[in-house]
Order: sequence, then C-alpha cells, then structure tokens
Amino acid sequence: MKKISATTLGCKVNQYDTQELLTKLALAGYEVTNFAGEAVDIHIVNTCCVTNTAAKKSRQAVQRAKKRSGMVVAVGCASQATPEKFEEIGADIVLGTSTRDKLLDHLGIANEDGEVEVNTGDKTRAFLKIQDGCDNLCTYCIIPHVRGLSRSYPLENVIAKAKHYAKIGHKEIVVAGICVATYGKDLLDCNLLTALNEICNIEGIERVRLSSVEPNVITKDFLDFVSSQPKLCDHFHLSLQSGNDEILAAMGRKYSTAQFADAVERLKKIMPHVSITTDVIAGFPKETNVQHQSTLDFISGLGLADMHVFPYSAKEGTVAAKMTGQLPASIKNTRAKELIELGKQQKNIHNLKFADYIMPVLVERRNTAGFFEGKTTNYLTVYFEAEDDLLGKIVDIRLGASFDGGFFGVLQ
Repeated sequence: MKKISATTLGCKVNQYDTQELLTKLALAGYEVTNFAGEAVDIHIVNTCCVTNTAAKKSRQAVQRAKKRSGMVVAVGCASQATPEKFEEIGADIVLGTSTRDKLLDHLGIANEDGEVEVNTGDKTRAFLKIQDGCDNLCTYCIIPHVRGLSRSYPLENVIAKAKHYAKIGHKEIVVAGICVATYGKDLLDCNLLTALNEICNIEGIERVRLSSVEPNVITKDFLDFVSSQPKLCDHFHLSLQSGNDEILAAMGRKYSTAQFADAVERLKKIMPHVSITTDVIAGFPKETNVQHQSTLDFISGLGLADMHVFPYSAKEGTVAAKMTGQLPASIKNTRAKELIELGKQQKNIHNLKFADYIMPVLVERRNTAGFFEGKTTNYLTVYFEAEDDLLGKIVDIRLGASFDGGFFGVLQ
C-alpha cells in the first residue's frame, strides 16, 4: 500500500481542503501517514499566499518534501497564483484551488461526483467548510483572484457533513469559509444564521465555533441568535486590519473603526467571557506615523484576547501593490513589532480575568510532558494532569496561573 502525507499552510479552509483530499485518497487505497520521521510515496503541500512570507514558506515546504518523498504535489492558493515557481523548484504535480481534485486523475483514480465523509484525523474538533471564495476585493488581498467569487455549499450537504462528524464522535464543529458571512447569498431562503442554527441542533454536537467574520456581521439578528443559542462558542475572530479609517478606506474595507468598536462592545455585553481576536496589517502604503499611532490607540481600548499581526505584503496582481507610497521593510517591521507587543499586553490582561475560574474544557490531546491539553469555549488553552484517559471529553477545570501559551489548571 502506498503511503501519502500532507503539509498544510494557511487558514482553516486549507486545513479542511487537505483533509478532504486525503480522505478521497484513503478511500482509493492509500495509507495516510504522518510525514514526520518517515519517507512517503506522495507528499501533498497545500500552499498559502495570503502574504509573501506564506508563499515563501509554501515553496520551502515543497523543497523539504522533495528530500523525503517519491512524488511532491503542490496544491492551493500559492500554486494557483504562481504555478511556475513551484514547477521551478521541482514539484512533480502543480495544481490550484479549483483543480486539486485532478490529483486523482493524475494518479489514475476515478474521481466520482458527490460529497465524501471527510476524515478529520481526530475526534475532538472538526472543520466544516460551508463556503468558498470572496466578493470583497480588498485592495491588498490576492485571495479572490485565486479562490474566485463567493459560493455557498448547499445546506443539505453542510448538514450531512456535520451529522457525520457528530456520528464519529466530534463534539465541536468549526464553521469555516473564506468569507462565511456571505453564506447563502447564492441560495434560496438560507443564510449564515440558518446554517448555524441547523448545525447547533444536531445531537452530539456540543460546541459550534465560527471562524473569521467582519464586524458588519454583528447585527441585531446575529446577536439575538447568539443570545438564544448556548452551543455557539463565545469566541469571535473579527477582522480589523487597521485602526485608522483612512487606511481602512484605502484597503477597501466596508466598515469603520466606530462600527468595529460597536461590534466588540455589543458582543461583550451579551457574552461576559467572550474572547475577541483580530488581524492587523502594519505599514500599508502611505500609512503615516500618525495613522499608525491611531491604530495603536484604537486597539488599546478594545480589550482583545489576541491579535495576529502581519507587515504589509505587496501581492502582485492587487490594487495596493501598484499604489505609490510603499513603505520600506524597516518601517513595516518596526510597526509590526509595536503591534505585536500591544497584542501581548492585551492578551495578558484578558487572561488575568479568568484566573481561578472553573470552565469546561474540551480535551484535544496529551502532550509529550504528559499534560492533557484542551480549549475552553472562549478559546483559552488549558493544560492539566489526570490519571484517566479524557481525550475527546469535556471536563471542568479550575484555571490557575496563566502564561504565554495558556493556563495550567486542576481537574474538578
């Protein structure tokens, strides 16, 4: 039996796409294995190009795989955007986002139409892709060019996959997509809340977590749903990108800082323990020192749980890459470091609030040191000791000391 493995870079959607492809190959008779420490017949690299650094890491992953694999396959966003770069470094097969299933044709496997029951590789949290593509066309973003415009998966298919996850023992579903807020716009009588409600009502699913959304999703209808649905996790990743309205307009974002702050305040009002995380781009073209400082000042007042910071990366084919006023790397990196430091301060302040709280934790793994590791509903990472095998179970933990990686806790 031939062995196959994969490396995934980038977002939750990429993680889902990898598992879907591996599931199809497993059904065709391939043995799916961990790439670490052993040679394989085929290694798939699911690439990312959200930043130039991500694209570079994708190419490096292909080069590493070439040393230990009979065949290396590049799929995904970066190989869609610049296939020639992956061909140049020796990828045996180069496919994009919409053509990754053609790998089955390359391998002589019949690719039958229809949905597959994706094997996610564990029994705790499952990613459920409900949508692909994006219509926003932000000036800095290459993703709509490599993923296409927004399109929703039929609701019946989404529900069938969620029920499959429940059947095989998953307790948490992460609802994922490139722009999940647009779910249903191309379907009849269906939207994101419809899908979330259906998933929450599935027996056996105890948690439903929503992936990244924009602040204009936080409407009265959304908040009413959140208030009435206890299975929906009190953790939201709201995309910010800048805390300055002039820069947001230049980015093509469809909200203001006031709208973002209002969304944060309204979520905190109905969910006292909510964790709100975000993304920020440092050093967008023409960003002044004053505009950067206004971003720091704005974020300082939000009380975020965590922040992902990226120095602006000019992507060929985007509007922003052609803008004048491109900043030198030194300025972008300095501003990114200041934002990262602010993010650490906000995270520490957020975590301190939960010391000595007893919170339900979904146990995901046991690490090499022997500690169990899991997540609270508001996405705090917790480590604790126990004698019983608790993998896949939800247990109450009293949170103790916090540190950069999470909390130490005690089983109750």
